[in-house]
Amino acid sequence: MPAVVTAPAETTALVSLDSVKAYLGIIGDDQDQTLSGLISSASASCISYLQRPLALQEYRERIRVRGRMTAINLSSGPIAAIRSMSVGGRAVTALDELSVDRENARIEDVLPAAAACGFPHHGYDVEVIYVAGFLLPGMTAPEKGAADLLPLVVTPLPDDVAGGCLGTIQLLRCGQGRDPLLKTESVQGSDPRPGRPWTHLSGHFLLMPWPRSIVSPWQRTGWPDGADY
Repeated sequence: MPAVVTAPAETTALVSLDSVKAYLGIIGDDQDQTLSGLISSASASCISYLQRPLALQEYRERIRVRGRMTAINLSSGPIAAIRSMSVGGRAVTALDELSVDRENARIEDVLPAAAACGFPHHGYDVEVIYVAGFLLPGMTAPEKGAADLLPLVVTPLPDDVAGGCLGTIQLLRCGQGRDPLLKTESVQGSDPRPGRPWTHLSGHFLLMPWPRSIVSPWQRTGWPDGADY
């Protein structure tokens, strides 16, 4: 069962309007509407390139386990909190903080929890309700739950990702109003191949080399889902 978002993020903007204006040296609010649009486009481009959601939100995920399970990998991270967990429909009442790798969204050892629920050796479902992602600018941090299995620890968006988003906004702004048939190599970090149209910059599928090199360490590459044996 894929992860289901049970409490969606209130925003997916990776940078604030004020930070963009400071980065670009813009004073006044005449360009606020345009800049807000660029923030949305650049944020979507970064998220698409990284192949992972970034905004803090709540998920419900069910993982089917067969055999002797040693660990499970959740679909989204970093883990901010685990609200609840059940094994074979039975609630887990305790979870060791040391058994959870928050950054990599991994519960390292669920055997004790499975054994406590009476399912040590055969197939069963593990269902986890958890909060994962980064706290974005302007986002309200979720409240701590008294019954949380893993207490809430919020991680702010990495500076590298915010910097890559700002760089993308700069490139998008430079490309506004240009002839789409012009080459793009005159702008730092843009695609050096001749004839690459500027209209491609507005698409959420494209991230130019300069910001791409900044955010690449946070790209999801082969992040495993499900159970390890």
